[in-house]
Amino acid sequence: MGSRLETGRTEPKQRPFKEIMVIRIAVGLACVVVAGSWCTVLNGAVSPRGGSLRNNVRVNVDQKLRGELAEVMRDAEAGELIPIIIVLQAQVAAGDLAQASAIPDKRARRNAVKTLLKAQAQASQRGILNQLAAEQNGGAVGARVRPLWIQNVVATNATAAAIRRIARRGDVDYLSYDKPIGPEVFPVEPIEIELGEGGSPTSGGSIECGVQLMRAPEVWNDLGITGEGVIVGIIDTGCCITHPDLVNQIWYNPGEIPNNGIDDDMNGYVDDINGWNFQLNNNNISDSNGHGTHTTGTVAGDGTNGTTTGMAPNVSMMILEFWNSLPSGQPSVWEAMQYAVDNGADVVTASIGWPHSFNPDRVTWRNVCEATIAAGVVVIYAAGNEGCGNPPDNVRTPGDVPDVITIGATDCNDVKAGFSSCGPITWQSIPPWNDCPHPPGCIKPSVAAPGVNTISTSNNCSGYFIISGTSMATPHVAGTVALMLEANPDLDPAQVKEILKETSIDLGPGGNDNSFGAGRVDAMEAVLLALDMATPCPWDMDDNNVVGVSDLLSLLGQWNTDPGGPPDFDDDGNVGVKDLLILLGNWGPCP
Repeated sequence: MGSRLETGRTEPKQRPFKEIMVIRIAVGLACVVVAGSWCTVLNGAVSPRGGSLRNNVRVNVDQKLRGELAEVMRDAEAGELIPIIIVLQAQVAAGDLAQASAIPDKRARRNAVKTLLKAQAQASQRGILNQLAAEQNGGAVGARVRPLWIQNVVATNATAAAIRRIARRGDVDYLSYDKPIGPEVFPVEPIEIELGEGGSPTSGGSIECGVQLMRAPEVWNDLGITGEGVIVGIIDTGCCITHPDLVNQIWYNPGEIPNNGIDDDMNGYVDDINGWNFQLNNNNISDSNGHGTHTTGTVAGDGTNGTTTGMAPNVSMMILEFWNSLPSGQPSVWEAMQYAVDNGADVVTASIGWPHSFNPDRVTWRNVCEATIAAGVVVIYAAGNEGCGNPPDNVRTPGDVPDVITIGATDCNDVKAGFSSCGPITWQSIPPWNDCPHPPGCIKPSVAAPGVNTISTSNNCSGYFIISGTSMATPHVAGTVALMLEANPDLDPAQVKEILKETSIDLGPGGNDNSFGAGRVDAMEAVLLALDMATPCPWDMDDNNVVGVSDLLSLLGQWNTDPGGPPDFDDDGNVGVKDLLILLGNWGPCP
């Protein structure tokens, strides 16, 4: 028994030196086995690499600061809030995501992917969010904390000291600097021409020349397909939704009551009637820049004011604003993609891209794009306007993501635009993929479309203007995809990409190349192939080639349920009167 101290406490028994060393060695080995490279245990424990714990924590923190973040922190003024991306260790396993994305029914597939991603975020974000809330109280973290589930990341602004505290967390994989980006995010050329109502005969007359070249009018007139029923989420600078050419093609959120200050559909956004402003976190989607109204018009402009600028004049446009007059960041786009997945968009198109010189978080970009595609949403991005001089870094992020449909630009004479970014791309040094080794790399763009002197709708809300860029080529393809999905709603993103490539007009060397991809898109041929792949008679649920009594009984037996497919023919999540009318309207032998 140890001796008594003057305070009355018992003096702790001293362990022999040899016993202490054995314990410390055992703890050190346990750290290596359990924690991998580093062990965050109490000060005084043995470090797996020798030296003090304090030094090892510092090295571990520094390793978690990706890209320019450490340099930005060193240069920051005291108390300065730095925009950061916090990537958590826990992510949905690739195999689980692949299994969910293999579900044949599109709505069931989307729901399964969403459930996986949301569950992972909910299970693992509480700790970091609690710490950020505590840091906010002391002013070390900004007012806006943005937790996402499309990938398990959290975005916010924080001081350098707070960033180091966050990096010490065992559940944090890494942090990166979200460098604010201005108009350079838009791959457009500087010359633009403003036009009044009616447009300009020299820019394509009553139909924009790219729309004409890609044969969209033949799809409308010969096949009666105009993009009706397809929702395209467009990530851009907002839109003048009252423009006469666009007003009837703006998506309307069916679950939201306008201007009542209530999140009626409980999707996390109040009064998101036509979309959302992810930069300012409100429902103001007006366009003070003009880029977004122009690209929206190339997808959907119906020509009411004189010039038909859109490929799919009956499509529904979900307005996802991520940038306007202020610098924005990557999480605004990721949240816009998340919103599109959660709220029923069939396509996401974005005429934007981060040059590699901006050090975008390519790992998170690829994960976000792959998760969106896994949910069954077609993802389309511009290649960029960097030309061909710096392979493999010409194509911007996320156009450099292999599964994304990446768009290069031609003029209306099928000549490559000199500004259009050329491939190849590589991910050879970026784990966990380490693919597309360069040389030769992987071919990009995927396909090309007209993007030189493109006339489209203006944010003056009545007229048109002309600009050039892969920004202008990209929505031509998004509109084509809307036509394809009306023709065959069951197409998945991989099939859409393959159809576009298979039916494109080969303009470069034979086959795929790094200037045009597979070639310039032909909307008519793409839609015809989509039709050929369609299920000819989806109302014939018993596969007897007749829509009849047994199919009616099957529908009635699932009344007011969500079967995740037929007989929910209108895809609204409930078998009801509309589905009954659709079935009765197709009564009899299948065509």
